[in-house]
Amino acid sequence: MMQRIIDRVNQLDPWIGVTIAIMTIYAALIGMLQVHASNLNTQYRAETQRYAIEAMRIRSAGETQSAFDTGTIERMRDLIIQQRDLASQNGEVDVAQKMELLHTSLNLASPILQPPYDKLGDQAISHYEVDTYLSDAIRAEQFRAAYAPMDEGWDSKANTYIVHLTLIALVLALLGLGAVMHNIPRAMVLTMAMIITIITTGWVLTTYLEPVPTLNVAAIDAYTKAYDLAYEGDYAGALTGYADAIKQKSDYADAYFEQAWLLYEHDKYPEALESLANARKYGYDQPSIDNLEGYIMMLQGHFGEAETATNGWLAREPHSIPALGQQIAVQLARDDTKDATTDLASLDKQMRDQVTMIRAKGDEPDDQLWVMMNDMTDVIEDVILAGQNNPDSSFPAVKISPETISLAQDAIHQLRSTAITLEYNIKPSTAQATDIEIGAIDANNAFTANNTFRADDLAQNPLVLHMNAQNIATNAHVLVRFYLDGNEDASLRYVGVWSGANDGATTVAIPIDIGPTYVLPAGDYEAELYIDGVIQGDLIPFKVTE
Repeated sequence: MMQRIIDRVNQLDPWIGVTIAIMTIYAALIGMLQVHASNLNTQYRAETQRYAIEAMRIRSAGETQSAFDTGTIERMRDLIIQQRDLASQNGEVDVAQKMELLHTSLNLASPILQPPYDKLGDQAISHYEVDTYLSDAIRAEQFRAAYAPMDEGWDSKANTYIVHLTLIALVLALLGLGAVMHNIPRAMVLTMAMIITIITTGWVLTTYLEPVPTLNVAAIDAYTKAYDLAYEGDYAGALTGYADAIKQKSDYADAYFEQAWLLYEHDKYPEALESLANARKYGYDQPSIDNLEGYIMMLQGHFGEAETATNGWLAREPHSIPALGQQIAVQLARDDTKDATTDLASLDKQMRDQVTMIRAKGDEPDDQLWVMMNDMTDVIEDVILAGQNNPDSSFPAVKISPETISLAQDAIHQLRSTAITLEYNIKPSTAQATDIEIGAIDANNAFTANNTFRADDLAQNPLVLHMNAQNIATNAHVLVRFYLDGNEDASLRYVGVWSGANDGATTVAIPIDIGPTYVLPAGDYEAELYIDGVIQGDLIPFKVTE
């Protein structure tokens, strides 16, 4: 029986030749597929790079132009208006007329001061930015994002076809050996060639049929329009637009993520989480998805799930200041003082290390870093309110111990003090101010406590802080931050040097001096005093009336 099989194998010479010819044609077909995939890979890589460069160019030029038109021009206009009004008040008619002429000329020179933007009020800047550059930048970025997986997909296919060609070359080599061998060696090499051919054929078919992402221009257009509407404040229109983009492309991860943000901002937390889950499912893989998911979990009172999401954020960005801040807030909400204390020390060190690293290079941190450092304390403050069952908290009421609330309060003081000492590059001292009150002084320099002021009065007279000083050095650094309805107005910051008594009862005058005709808006305010960068006492509430 075995001899009969061997005899038949020895008679396969003509078939081996035919098989070699077939495999050569097969290799040529695979080569054509490889060239086709390589050409598409090259094309889509070029498109990816082109749109990346275009998006960067549009943003860079647009942001520069928009900043000038919406920032510099508006500040110039405000200054001209202030000087015009001041001249009118002082009876300087000629100066007032010249300022009005300059104001008219400026209106004609700047698009932001012309129709249709001059009638849009607070929405003028966002509409102008969308029209000037943002819409084109977003569209280019989405085209880049769409072409990138197409480039990767065809690159993968092209490289896989090269492997297939290598295997076919091996089969041809085995067939060539089989042509000159006989008996059992011929049977072995032909069997091996057949097995490799079957495996390669299955792999070729799988590679050929494997789907590659395609360009969906309609979905990109819908996404871009939705993004524009959201930026301009039309949230209902934006939600409709994102839904349309998802309808056009059911796996549109970016659209799901932006949809989640809008739903979150409208307190639709379950729907937002569902959109985030879809974004993650279809490949959205940025730390911001863990950030938003964790915070929404906190808003729903699901602090265990929030900790899981925040840990995912930290796994991606272990040195992220906001991530560490959110983690501490979650731990405090879970009454976990041990881990919160450990992570608070890590966060404080991370803040110092990042600033030191930037300054070691001869640079200065940008404003966003300071905003980030200060904003994260707001989340911890919300936890305190939730622990006190205060309805002003964004989070549902939580049951935490008085020790945890005390730790949270200390954490806010520590983090804010660290941020200020880093921002102003101050060496903290042991100076203290206690029993702080807010009020005014009369003509005889007598202090009267008061927490309600008229805006017109504050335009002429400073706020006054009365306190007991302890070991405050002459010329110590003094900073006062002002919060309106819970949010700091950085333009109101007072920065000066200590001029009061070093010890004992003393007062510090805080002028509200932002412009010649500036009037502080009416509202509920809080003042926060820092001496040598260290926070002193609690927030000091006061009210401003018209």
